[in-house]
Amino acid sequence: MRKRLFLLPGFGEDTFCFNELIPFLKNYEILHVDYRKSLDKFFFPVITCKQFSKRLIEQYNITENDKLIGHSMGGYFSFQIRELIGTEICMIASFNDPAKVIHLLPAFPRITQFAALTGLVKAPFLKKYLLGKIKDENYKSVQSYVMDNFKTFTNWQLALMAEMDYENKIGSSLPNPLRIHDEKDRIVAPPDENYIQINGGHFCLNLYPKETFEEMKEFLA
Repeated sequence: MRKRLFLLPGFGEDTFCFNELIPFLKNYEILHVDYRKSLDKFFFPVITCKQFSKRLIEQYNITENDKLIGHSMGGYFSFQIRELIGTEICMIASFNDPAKVIHLLPAFPRITQFAALTGLVKAPFLKKYLLGKIKDENYKSVQSYVMDNFKTFTNWQLALMAEMDYENKIGSSLPNPLRIHDEKDRIVAPPDENYIQINGGHFCLNLYPKETFEEMKEFLA
């Protein structure tokens, strides 16, 4: 029986964020994590990363023998799950300290939560504004897809996810997990802990999937 590998997407993302990486993950049973059902068990703003991660463990029956790959916020949840059950994880363009998240207006970080709750994150003008700042067409294409996917989540679901971005850093006495990051990521700042540099900004797994996989081989062995 092949080992199970759970893929946890980022904020407002879906299974598509792993599409380019999946062809390289042939030796595992791939399981996609969808947050919607678990988010619907909470009432805004009463939610924590630890509570939500416990819910994911229960919903998907995640065990210490499974492995997790988390992109962006998915890595945040993966880190918390590791603290709870000790499973092995890989964090891509991710964080365990929410202070690493780069908000649209840094002086007003909770604007992200407000934008989610009101549906502003789904507004065409915001998408046009943000995409206008991106020069790389491949990166722009992925970012556009992500922002379009926000519409598949309710405002409450997005707001609940945003709420978890304002917690304290999750500490750990466990060894530093595998972290893959681009120092030029403009959505999540590079971690203070050791990480492997991969180009591609926040979407290195989409734009450089082979290079990302090469750095994951030992983790996947």
